[in-house]
Amino acid sequence: MTVPPLPDIATLTGSLAGTRWHDIHVIAETGSTNADLVARAGEPGIAGTVLIAGHQRTGRGRHTRVWQTPPGQLAVSAAVPVTAGAAAAVGWLSLLTGLAVRAAVGEITGIRPDLKWPNDVLVPAGTPGEGKKLSGILCEFAPSGHPDGGGIAVIGTGLNLDLTAARPPIETAACLRSLTGDVPDPTVVAIAYLRALSDLLTRWPSDLTALAADYRAASATLGKRVRLVLPGDREVIGRAIDVDDEGRIVVEGPDGRVTASAGDVTHLRPA
Repeated sequence: MTVPPLPDIATLTGSLAGTRWHDIHVIAETGSTNADLVARAGEPGIAGTVLIAGHQRTGRGRHTRVWQTPPGQLAVSAAVPVTAGAAAAVGWLSLLTGLAVRAAVGEITGIRPDLKWPNDVLVPAGTPGEGKKLSGILCEFAPSGHPDGGGIAVIGTGLNLDLTAARPPIETAACLRSLTGDVPDPTVVAIAYLRALSDLLTRWPSDLTALAADYRAASATLGKRVRLVLPGDREVIGRAIDVDDEGRIVVEGPDGRVTASAGDVTHLRPA
């Protein structure tokens, strides 16, 4: 299959001037863009750094699951400063990032994806391929170690650009090309996403109520019957009724309401 070219670093740097992203790197491949930035979390000035790769050999998902980056997917990780006062809201970053991906995909394709709590971006209902995954998100926090708290959050995002020729086909995934029929320009995609992420981060953590309202409006999870798997293989089957202002999912089960953060949930799937 044809692998999309890497984003152009000069265009990225020029187009993202004035955003929070001051140090941008583009590489052909690495083990994990998130792991690379987490390993550098203690470096002065690491906040505002972006690492983009066309291929990850050892990418990670939530709960240390393997996250493969097939040819045709763009991996983007970004380092964000977290003050001591904002550390309690780190769990919100996956949801906020989903909103950024949604905005970027809407800008490029005219189609606004749905968001599956807490970290997946899906083809929206009523669109061919509905429910398939366009993007996955992993946010990791590296504490500063200082008594006052705080640290660096690394936001990792895998964006499917062109998987149409993948062999064997990836049945659960969709890509930007499958939405429009056109081969996406990786530079344009990266710029749209990083601009949207920079803009949304200006609202975090000061405006979580409004962010929660935006997330609810884009959610493919709310109103659905789901199976929530919690640590210890405890299961709750019920209807997802809310994402609260703290970014937690609220499920109405047979024994009442259960509220869980992303870090507390092993799986959330349709019941």
